[in-house]
Amino acid sequence: MDERTADHTDINDLQALTKIEQEINWRNFLLGLIGTIHYDLEEIDSARSILEESITSYKAYLETFDEVLSVYCQSCYTLGVILFDDGRYGEAIPYLLRCLPYMHEVYDETYIGHIYTFLSLCFSWTNQAGYSVVFSEAAAYVRRCDCESLEQLMVAFSDTGEVDKATDVFHLLQRHCQDYENYDRVLEFAEQNLGESGIVN
Repeated sequence: MDERTADHTDINDLQALTKIEQEINWRNFLLGLIGTIHYDLEEIDSARSILEESITSYKAYLETFDEVLSVYCQSCYTLGVILFDDGRYGEAIPYLLRCLPYMHEVYDETYIGHIYTFLSLCFSWTNQAGYSVVFSEAAAYVRRCDCESLEQLMVAFSDTGEVDKATDVFHLLQRHCQDYENYDRVLEFAEQNLGESGIVN
């Protein structure tokens, strides 16, 4: 496709190709493109159903999987985000996890950091604090300890009872993130859960 924004004309063209494509992974590649176009057009229900069909039908053990890997990963990420935005955090986790084995092949660090952050939040909000810490630490590392990732790391440590570490991270937030848009939320959390005030040490 060219640089213009993809639209229903492209969807129709891709749907025509799915009717003649016999190779299973390439057919799902086409469906993945259709699903992501629907997502970009904010047609979320169509995107969700098509991406679910596409992702679950790939055969990773075939040689052609390597050729379609980028669209497979983008499909998994997009469906994970759709489910996350719907508040279906437990359902989002498997799709986001599907990105992990391949992401260094197809993603830059920004995408990788976002995947870790989504996984951290999903595990946190499904009461799986131990897993949330793992991905919170990874997100903070990849995202160079930006304020959002530090906030989630503080919460994750607190949820696992590692109050000393959570407090250390809060102090980092105090020193570096007072302009962070959610800094008031950070202060409220620290006061309620860590016994910390907003006074900079």
